[in-house]
Amino acid sequence: MPPGGTLVVAEPMSGVPGAERMADAYFGFYLLAMGTGRARTPGELGALLRQAGFESPRRLATRIPVAAQVLVSTRSRNEL
Repeated sequence: MPPGGTLVVAEPMSGVPGAERMADAYFGFYLLAMGTGRARTPGELGALLRQAGFESPRRLATRIPVAAQVLVSTRSRNEL
């Protein structure tokens, strides 16, 4: 991705405001059945994006946040 490019991450995320316990339990069982992975909060995903050279990750509102949340971030222009 070129510097300044935009990345969109749309997936189920942990820590849904108002539904934390229900969403975390659902995705815990889902990922257990899949045999791999774990649900992450938008904050955890934002930290991973920053480590990968992306800037200012922000969450966009979705109609059904338990099903999917969206983060948008821009690749740093300082990266090679």
